Amino acid sequence: MSSSMAPHGACLNRRKFIRNLSLGGFAVASTTGLTPFPAVADDIELNYTFWPFGDEIIAENARLFTEQYGIKVNLQPTSGDYAAVMETKLVSGTRLDLFRAQRGQASRWFAAQWIRPIDDMPDLDKIKNEEFPGIGADALSWPDHKRIGLTYYNGGPYCMFRNEKVLASGGYDATANPSDYPQTWDDIYKQAVDLKKKGIVENPILPTWFKSWTGTPWALYAHCASEGERLVDDDMKSTFGLDTPILKVLSDWKRWWDEDLVPRAILTWQEPQMASSWMKGLHAFHYQSDYNSFAYSDPKNSDFAPYFNMNPVMPGSTHGTTLVGHALHVMSNSPRTDAELEAAFDLMKSFSWRDKNHKLRMHKAWATLANLQVPFPEVYDDPEVKQAITKWMYPPLANENYKWLFEGRQKAIAGNQLKAGWHQEWEVGTQQMIEDELLLKGTASPKDVVLATKESWETLRSKYAKQ
Repeated sequence: MSSSMAPHGACLNRRKFIRNLSLGGFAVASTTGLTPFPAVADDIELNYTFWPFGDEIIAENARLFTEQYGIKVNLQPTSGDYAAVMETKLVSGTRLDLFRAQRGQASRWFAAQWIRPIDDMPDLDKIKNEEFPGIGADALSWPDHKRIGLTYYNGGPYCMFRNEKVLASGGYDATANPSDYPQTWDDIYKQAVDLKKKGIVENPILPTWFKSWTGTPWALYAHCASEGERLVDDDMKSTFGLDTPILKVLSDWKRWWDEDLVPRAILTWQEPQMASSWMKGLHAFHYQSDYNSFAYSDPKNSDFAPYFNMNPVMPGSTHGTTLVGHALHVMSNSPRTDAELEAAFDLMKSFSWRDKNHKLRMHKAWATLANLQVPFPEVYDDPEVKQAITKWMYPPLANENYKWLFEGRQKAIAGNQLKAGWHQEWEVGTQQMIEDELLLKGTASPKDVVLATKESWETLRSKYAKQ
């Protein structure tokens, strides 16, 4: 297979890519000289590697898969630093019949030739036709447009959560009319300033700037998308600059920080600390991945649950939503017999699409367990799914919330930057500059950050993608 990261068929040297590309100090070893796995035809056993969550749902689907296909599945939950553990397995040649990869990880691992593309497998057109628009296209590699895998969940989009107790105290009441809500980030800013001035809350805005790659970078992608900023074109060239919306996004962030509209501690928190602050009712606005309603509105987690609502749209000039951290189901690029390959793809479809009885049971299970963003609109028409999700919505407007949630998910499109094999390397430097230089130290202006991150992207692109 071709895993070139360069356009127009120019190949990136694989050893050079693996030698040069590193993330967080994790060194990637050479994959040459691997011993092929022996073919197994009569007694196939598959494995599924995943990060722990909803283990009982996974175990039940594995049991049903074995019942339907007669093939055993060895479940391998992987805790800790999932990406580092998976790279160790992949570089050592471990055969992974099914495993999860965040979209940015999938790009990196596919470029290193560790993932087998599935564009030669059956049913892909059927799956694409049933998914939300853009899901299938987003699973294609760059630049060779091979399908890397099937969507486990379409992570994101972000939405704007609201604390109706705080907002009502300031005279900003919730209604069923979408036009009564903030439509732009300037609207959010004005209400935040007013709430702070009235002494209702000290830090009205809680952004997801916590200390993780799922923190500030995802907040940036979501905020940019709401303003119509796509960042990168189809050829992986940066399209952002001083004359595009990213400058307004970073200028807004700087203003919030300088005016103490956000808690200063957010840059040192992990996600649980951020969630705790929100559920204590200490803020008015919080933009976060929309599935978090299942935790935020659970009375067992907080007395704040009855006041938890969502804005009908993401504030911004376009109200665009994006898939910030969705995950794919993929298989390793290991030797397999035809029978093993067929079995592995059946397992992928069972966990990512339909089981042998043509039921979307896994996606329905995820939606009812935790409001996870599933890629098939059909699931949202299921009465049981709607009943489960609406119980996590603002009680006076539960049906409206469900409609707003679906609309945001339906139009969400992932950013092209996630398709670049160097995306994670760029992301690390961008996060550090925003947090340390723009916000904490104040040594860089929003313009400085835009110019530096654009230069960084193009430098990495020229390094990994031959012109």
